[in-house]
Amino acid sequence: MFKDNVRTHLEDIIEPREGACGICHAVAEEVCSHGGAIVAYERPNGIFARILNDKGNIIGEGFDVVWSPAVLAAEIDAELIPSNIAKDLKREGTNTKEDIELVADLNGYGRVISPAVIALTTINDMGGRTLIQREGLGVLVSFRDKNDEEIARSPVTYCPTCAVTVGAARTPFLAEKIKQDLKGAVNTGKKKYELGIENRYELKGGAVKVTLKQDDNILAERTLGCCIAYGTVKAEIVAGIVPKASAEQFKIYCNLCPFKHCWMEKSMGATGNIILHRLSEIGTEIEVSAEGGIIARIPGDEVIEGRGTLCSLSALTNMLLRGDAQKILKPSRVKEW
Repeated sequence: MFKDNVRTHLEDIIEPREGACGICHAVAEEVCSHGGAIVAYERPNGIFARILNDKGNIIGEGFDVVWSPAVLAAEIDAELIPSNIAKDLKREGTNTKEDIELVADLNGYGRVISPAVIALTTINDMGGRTLIQREGLGVLVSFRDKNDEEIARSPVTYCPTCAVTVGAARTPFLAEKIKQDLKGAVNTGKKKYELGIENRYELKGGAVKVTLKQDDNILAERTLGCCIAYGTVKAEIVAGIVPKASAEQFKIYCNLCPFKHCWMEKSMGATGNIILHRLSEIGTEIEVSAEGGIIARIPGDEVIEGRGTLCSLSALTNMLLRGDAQKILKPSRVKEW
């Protein structure tokens, strides 16, 4: 009955333009609205997620490089998503076992932000650039050298940050650079794994509330964020398990992002994906870098920038809010009234 109720509502809610990230959050909202629950756990090789029904029974499990695609994999396993879309999502929104292992070898325990920043910075220091585009329900990344020749590209996957990290893990010199730079660094995911911390998610109206629990001890209670990944990091800061310097830097990035001030009843990933879908549709190049946060640029006579925090989907939303939507999205002319 629980699955049927969730599936019935999703038929009218799922919007492919919102991409893997937007769909994942829409499904998660329906799970929560029907009394279900979503939990995730750090593991050495990534993130393990579960979907529970309104009776507390496990109906789906998933494993991936970070919390969000792991939750999506669990939603697919629970058979909550229409089969035709689920098939595409499995291919374009989640990662293969081989890629999960490659990413785990970079840092482990579901950490993808630091590897992505190192990869972006390394390409930039070489005089190159990194481009993102929508393909199907996912995102792919192209790493380019100073001559604008492609060095490597990622598979199509959940979001830009995942694509950057998976693409880097597949590229030997980037993988080696990331491993070297992160050698001996504090890994918050490892700390959570050793403490046995559970991540629990409640989603409603485009927002997520994250609770971190260690046995019966609540470390962070219903911390508000605009997506699963963003909310989890904020909860880790509240719980005091993130190094102080990293926590302060993240707070600065957060305050640069206007999305939280104008809730649209949609997750940040859904909104950013719609913008990315349109830009890819009209053939616009979208460049991302890691200059004090991830910045999205549209090359041309006028460089248009958007600053985000965890991902370039937030940067794209920020870019639209700060810029001229007519120039950015190039709306089609009205053909008839």
